[in-house]
Amino acid sequence: MKPKVMVIDDLDSARAMVKRALSRSFDVYDFGGVAEALPALDRAEFDCVVTDLRMPGIDGMEGLRRFKQKLPDLPVVIVTAFASVETAVEAMKAGAFDYLKKPFEPEELELLVTRAVEHGSLKRENQRLKSALDGSFSAHGIVGRSAAMREVVSILERVAPSDVPILIEGESGTGKDMVARAVHGMSRRRAGPYLALNMSAIPENLAESELFGHEKGAFSGAEQARAGFFAEAEGGTLFLDEIGLLPATLQPKMLRVLQDGEYIPVGSRKPRKADVRVVCATNEDLRKAVAEGRFREDLYFRIRVVPVRLPPLRERREDIPLLLEHLVKKHAARLGRPPLRPDAAAMKAILDHAWPGNVRELEHALERALLLARGEALTLDDLPPELRGPGAEGDHGDEGGYRNARDAWERRYFEELLKEAGGSVGKAAELAGLHRSTLYEKLARIGLVAHEEKRNGGH
Repeated sequence: MKPKVMVIDDLDSARAMVKRALSRSFDVYDFGGVAEALPALDRAEFDCVVTDLRMPGIDGMEGLRRFKQKLPDLPVVIVTAFASVETAVEAMKAGAFDYLKKPFEPEELELLVTRAVEHGSLKRENQRLKSALDGSFSAHGIVGRSAAMREVVSILERVAPSDVPILIEGESGTGKDMVARAVHGMSRRRAGPYLALNMSAIPENLAESELFGHEKGAFSGAEQARAGFFAEAEGGTLFLDEIGLLPATLQPKMLRVLQDGEYIPVGSRKPRKADVRVVCATNEDLRKAVAEGRFREDLYFRIRVVPVRLPPLRERREDIPLLLEHLVKKHAARLGRPPLRPDAAAMKAILDHAWPGNVRELEHALERALLLARGEALTLDDLPPELRGPGAEGDHGDEGGYRNARDAWERRYFEELLKEAGGSVGKAAELAGLHRSTLYEKLARIGLVAHEEKRNGGH
């Protein structure tokens, strides 16, 4: 039996065109308006609704709200000749699965409705798991039972199946990469690649090549052509962290690839298509950057169709015990240590701490504690000095020694790695089994990224 699709448009010709486009794969029922269509939802079970936006009487946006009020899990696709960023934001907030701008190709509509029907089917199949999710502390890899994190998960479940751009906003260490991975895992692109690039870790003179690739001979040292992140993420998701640091010269090019799905590699004149879902993140106020002229306003609105705010850890302290349980299991297994739990004094210190570094700081603190623990529980002495109260910094010298020894070892390792790779970050990444963006971040943290900048100074 074919899935049932409801089509709503006040123009007979438009309904006929949509019906022709969908009849091969779906049983299509067409209606001249929302008022006429609403009672039909009580008589039959539909798998998707395709509705025009501008109609007399009840328009498509109000119809969307009524459909979602009646059947929250029913996928609704908005079709309009007046698409804009504002329209997309309003539609997605009201619960639309996606929107499509007229004129469109029949195959484009058929593919979108197919995705919507599949998404609705998956939601129905997983409905029985919702109660289990409510009692669980982890959904899509996102740990937390607080109201703030439940709201994050709720937004992601609604917007992830579409390709609408998402901007993840939050302080450093709140888990923006984790949320981007969750978006990818919940999307139709989950079988495709997921790549992450932190703009702060890429030298400005290499950013264009890293994003869009380059042709052989495009600049000094470009001995062979290389694909950029957009090419490598084809069919999948590209996560751009600290997007506010995107160089001003590249912002128009980023806007083009988001709007038109096209980019041009460095040294080429031929545009290339990009089938990539872009998720951005920032820990700064991009509105301020726009006001100061550091970030294009049109690009800001393009990447922020759906904003997702991650709360700092101090605003969701009720999640700390759950995060602690998750992180202890994760790092104990990796380090080959027993999954020790904090004793009463250590737990009080953990709960009382302000956690300015958020979840990342908590993770590093627990990793350190597991390494240093000698007893059957994590104690105050195993925690970083800043968690132990006033004077603790001077009472124990192991923190500085531990950090300095680790940093010195990493620096020696990466110096030798770069030396073996002839100064090439790309070759060094291959030797280390790391992605270029990961290696860039590590080199930037220990102050070695300048090697690559000097070598390609003419780019």
